[in-house]
Amino acid sequence: MKGSNVVETPLGARPRLRAEPGSRSDAAARTTRWLVVALAGLALLRLWGLDRWGLWIDEAFTLHDARALSWTSVTDFPLNLFLTSVWLRFVDGPPSEATLRALPCLFGILGIVATWWAFEPLLGRRRALVAALIVALSSYHLFWCQSARHYTLAQTLSLVGAGLALRGLARGRPSGFLAGLSIATMASFAHPSAALVVPALLAAPWLCSRAGVQLAWSPSTRWIGGAALVGLALAAVWGSDVWSEYASKKGGSSVVHLALTSGFYYGPPLALAALLGTLDAWKRRDRALVASAVFTLAFGAALLASLFAKVAAQYVFVMLPWAAAAASSIVLPEERRGWLTRAVSILVIVWGAADVALYLTTRHGDRPRWKEAYALVARSRGPDDLVYGMAAPVGEYYLDPGTSTPRATVHLAPLTNYDDRRIDTWARRERRVWIVLNREMFGDWTKEQRERFERFLRDQCERVRTFPVGMTPRDLDVEVYLRP
Repeated sequence: MKGSNVVETPLGARPRLRAEPGSRSDAAARTTRWLVVALAGLALLRLWGLDRWGLWIDEAFTLHDARALSWTSVTDFPLNLFLTSVWLRFVDGPPSEATLRALPCLFGILGIVATWWAFEPLLGRRRALVAALIVALSSYHLFWCQSARHYTLAQTLSLVGAGLALRGLARGRPSGFLAGLSIATMASFAHPSAALVVPALLAAPWLCSRAGVQLAWSPSTRWIGGAALVGLALAAVWGSDVWSEYASKKGGSSVVHLALTSGFYYGPPLALAALLGTLDAWKRRDRALVASAVFTLAFGAALLASLFAKVAAQYVFVMLPWAAAAASSIVLPEERRGWLTRAVSILVIVWGAADVALYLTTRHGDRPRWKEAYALVARSRGPDDLVYGMAAPVGEYYLDPGTSTPRATVHLAPLTNYDDRRIDTWARRERRVWIVLNREMFGDWTKEQRERFERFLRDQCERVRTFPVGMTPRDLDVEVYLRP
């Protein structure tokens, strides 16, 4: 009808009114459009600099392990190495940094979209967009998108499962919830840390429904008990072996380490916004409380594990979207917000933008500059010179770019607390020795080892160059020494 503001809709759908210019709904539509544009730009930013940053040691491990992968049984290796191995089979020539990082970057970009999709039934479209924007504004997320490791794959698979599970809750479909839990469990085959989300996702709706949050369906006590028995059986078969092997290699309490590293990478503004968002959701019994409960339970499990083994920030990376979802109601500007929440929302956006900018500039991708250091050695060493270096697999990659087995070093000798005595032998020879090191890695050395090596550097060597990395809580500087 002419002049009508009713929008034609499919048969059986609820008619919608057109947004009048200048109306509140028109402003909301404009906000949504700008959010989508910003999200697309930040997601594509992950592609910039894929080959700019040099490898760090775990990325060299990925290359070696994927190349050396046994194809006798798909149960012998995690999902990420299987995909990397398949991908490298299609690469022509030695894989570059960008080639090694292509799959994690793709999964990271998909993870941003998956955050939007997963939380839409819980938060609504605009708040889910804001949650995805918070993730995209995280250098923590950007780092793992630009690292040849498996964390973005685990996070994205976990989000796909969570999205199905949350739709089951919102639409009253237990089968959808169960399917989502199953996919979220499969994410553990990309990295075991994804398993922390599964019991939290199972328990959170049950707790929130009893706190007064309205859900179309929530699991009953009997339903949870049955699912928990299945989970315990899976943990006994697979999880116990993974945990025992990990704890044997990296035992010891790390509660403080987990708290400090997570605090830096999540960022204080996001933590504050998530706390305020949780309080707001609790006050209104908003469904966003489910996201807060999942994050709290999963992070609490990580803290418990850190009492017995080393747990660092990368093991709670899978929970980042849940923190963003908890914070979304604070970051999304609305008229009813007071000055504190408005200030916090601005702080989250400004902090995130500055965080990403520093990552791309001064912080040099938050990784040691092994690439430049070993390139200097490769240009300057003579045919009889010895090379002695930390992160030796990375050095092998840059000293021999065609290598597919960087763990088996032949162009340099590893500099670790297990190999430090070699320097005493080399010191008695007349060959020149190049030494590449990062002082933070001396943390595993005994006091006597450090003092002996520092004395050797001071008395017999000259520092050729330092490759600094600024504005990080860690010492990521790489130094190059020469024993003439």
